[in-house]
Amino acid sequence: MKILRYMLTLTILFSFLLTETTLTFSEDSQVFASKNKTVRFDDDDDLALFTESHTTLDFHFLDVGQGDSTLIVSDTGAAMLIDGGKPECGKEIVRYLNEAGIDKLEWVVATHPDIDHIGGLVEVLEEMDVEKVLDSGREHDTKTYQKYRKIIKDKKIDFFLAEEGERVKTKLADQVNVLNSYSDSDVRNDSSIVLQIEYGDTNVLLAGDATVVNEKDMMKKYDLESDIIKVAHHGSLTSTGSEFIEKVDPEIAIIPFDKKNTFGHPNASVVNRLRNTGADIYTTEHSGHILVSLYKENMYISKKPWTGKGRKFPTPVPRIHMANEKTYKIDKPVNINTASKKEIAKLPHISPVAAELVVEYKDANGPFRTKEELIKVSGVGKYTYKKINKYITT
Repeated sequence: MKILRYMLTLTILFSFLLTETTLTFSEDSQVFASKNKTVRFDDDDDLALFTESHTTLDFHFLDVGQGDSTLIVSDTGAAMLIDGGKPECGKEIVRYLNEAGIDKLEWVVATHPDIDHIGGLVEVLEEMDVEKVLDSGREHDTKTYQKYRKIIKDKKIDFFLAEEGERVKTKLADQVNVLNSYSDSDVRNDSSIVLQIEYGDTNVLLAGDATVVNEKDMMKKYDLESDIIKVAHHGSLTSTGSEFIEKVDPEIAIIPFDKKNTFGHPNASVVNRLRNTGADIYTTEHSGHILVSLYKENMYISKKPWTGKGRKFPTPVPRIHMANEKTYKIDKPVNINTASKKEIAKLPHISPVAAELVVEYKDANGPFRTKEELIKVSGVGKYTYKKINKYITT
């Protein structure tokens, strides 16, 4: 299995590296992580021997232009795909999965419904065997979002809403923790799923398009220190605040973006913040697909760090800080056994998607006997239940 995995890794590496970068193992090569967890090899044979005797978790940061897509594969073959870029990227992602020998995805994660994140997932869901989908609960009025939801229903794929503070049930890694999910904020990016993945001695923070508002909330609740960060929102100034990145203190920062974007990504200030923490920066724009292999105590990265400075425009209009939890005034508690989807969706931190699942659960299982039974509904975990408890009754 490990020899096969090694051959597969080299096949994937050379399939997208030969036209971009020559993979070498000399002293001056920078294809390996350059910090405390560095693994260096003199040649392919040494890499093969190491790979055969060590389990790994591979992160494929895919080049999907001005979009986002990350494939995670364990040495057992379990796989999770997080986002899928724009619609035109779907076929390329399916091809990449097929060439990697992946015929089944344990999880597909849609961090939020913007088209540059879920667009390619439509093709993936249509063509691949997908066990489960993890969704933010945030709806969108686009045709792409409607297609995405319809395929999930038509193929009867298990559908779950991310619940902040809970763990994703998977054997892919030691822990996959949800640090941010649905928010009542009017800004879609505030509802972006943020995952922190623990594997051996290494933590990876996948920040989606989370904003500085989310970052402030996460800093209050969680230990954010991570060796690797997938930088939020393509390096936009809306994210990656100074205090936040100091808490994360990454060794490696991955920024997915397309140089033709008109948004000024990545912002020069964000690039400076990352470098000031000592992080090496890698970008899909300059390196194409990036493979990071985690061993229990070490890591390997397939490309050289980016030396660019970022862009100094445009200057965004500062957004007024909005707390994720609004002030609610409800005349009387909402009876979750008799309320409609629309009435349930008015509860704090309950998205319309979650409200729909509450009604479906009640229709399938009968009336809720206690308020606490609501926790059994996807997207209404303990964290959300605490927020809505005083507003509901049975």
